Amino acid sequence: MFQTVTDKPLAQRLKTSLDELRMQTMGTQILFGFQLQSLFQPGFDHASTAERAAHAASLAAILLSFAVLIIAPAHHRLVEPGQASRRLLMLSRRCAEVALGTMAIALGCISFSITTHLHVPHSGLIAGLVSALGVMLWFGSGIALKRHINCPLPERESMDLHTKIDQMLTETRVILPGVQALMGFQLIVVMTDAFGQLPLALQNLHLAGLASTTLSTVLLLTPAAVHRIAFSGEDDARFHTIGTRLVSAALIPLAAGMAAEIFIGTWRLFENLSVSLSSALLTLMILLGAWYVLPVWLQRHITKEAA
Repeated sequence: MFQTVTDKPLAQRLKTSLDELRMQTMGTQILFGFQLQSLFQPGFDHASTAERAAHAASLAAILLSFAVLIIAPAHHRLVEPGQASRRLLMLSRRCAEVALGTMAIALGCISFSITTHLHVPHSGLIAGLVSALGVMLWFGSGIALKRHINCPLPERESMDLHTKIDQMLTETRVILPGVQALMGFQLIVVMTDAFGQLPLALQNLHLAGLASTTLSTVLLLTPAAVHRIAFSGEDDARFHTIGTRLVSAALIPLAAGMAAEIFIGTWRLFENLSVSLSSALLTLMILLGAWYVLPVWLQRHITKEAA
């Protein structure tokens, strides 16, 4: 028999949900980095049009997954001021579910690209089966094992300073592994022969993207350093404010770095300036919209409802 715990505080449930987002975020960004890195491998020059299209679709799906996964931490920092709310918990769960759906699509596209490259028969069928397997395991098993729990949650739950700081640091850990994975890819690509064949402008753009990702990494690591050095690891309202601002600011250079890599990746795929520029601008709009514009809009919507 399964034992179901129904008396967990809202803040604890929210932290658990954020930890689950952290797992997905890390895997998503590592996959994103490997997909971009594969564009610079010698075998990619022989990729067919179908392979390139599938590769582009997988990058788009992974990018959407990452954008969605960071919505909840961004919303928590900008809208809820570190408080726990039922609205935020539901948002976190929905973001995780949407990201799993787009990742299932991404895995199917990757399977199609690989099997096509290796001339494996029935590439489309294999890709469909991979996506279906992801959907079945991630959604089907969850639905089959779902238990109906009649445990109403409060709309909002006040948290003490220690819990606020703990969740702020948890949100930093949600974002940081993915940023570091992207940074690792950017460093490796510089050493490939294909990178040396890029136009000088694109090489400089890659270095600018690397600088942006580095800045994001530094900003995300700063709260831990400040906590240790300035506050001796003690709880302090000033540290919570500083950490919140640093985590929120780190998403801007991260969005810029990812847009730069999408520009270069799209160029490697299609060698078309208009397509590359459109993809990079769309990436920047999606990321900034999901991480800043959407939370601000929700904040205004919540304010109107409260009034």
